[in-house]
Amino acid sequence: MGSTSARLFAVTICAKRKPGMSEDDYHQYISEKHAGHLKDLLVKNKIVDYTMQHNTEAMMKDIDQLFPNLPTVNRSPYDAFVQIVFRNVQDYINVKDDPHYRTVVNPDHVNFADGPSTMMSFGWFEKHLADGKLV
Repeated sequence: MGSTSARLFAVTICAKRKPGMSEDDYHQYISEKHAGHLKDLLVKNKIVDYTMQHNTEAMMKDIDQLFPNLPTVNRSPYDAFVQIVFRNVQDYINVKDDPHYRTVVNPDHVNFADGPSTMMSFGWFEKHLADGKLV
């Protein structure tokens, strides 16, 4: 999917959990409950990819072993990065306009998200490796 392929549209969410919610509760909630609300909607709209990266204090404990030659590592303040890859911008609009998104998915954010601290990025998406192979 490099420069010779059609560009896909990606939304990346730099997510923060709501104040007072534990890391474990947050990660379990977004993985199970919130993702559960969203998956069928994404399949219905032929979305290309939906991934989560969970950032935890436990993972950061050994940061010096992960990056021993760096003088300092600036750790991201976000609890998770969520990326959804769409075929095009219209597919994103279709998801956001879907009644299930408006009545179930979007209102669910108040149960786990710190909206004012969450950031979003929109752009085109490239894939250079997939399943250990060059693409």
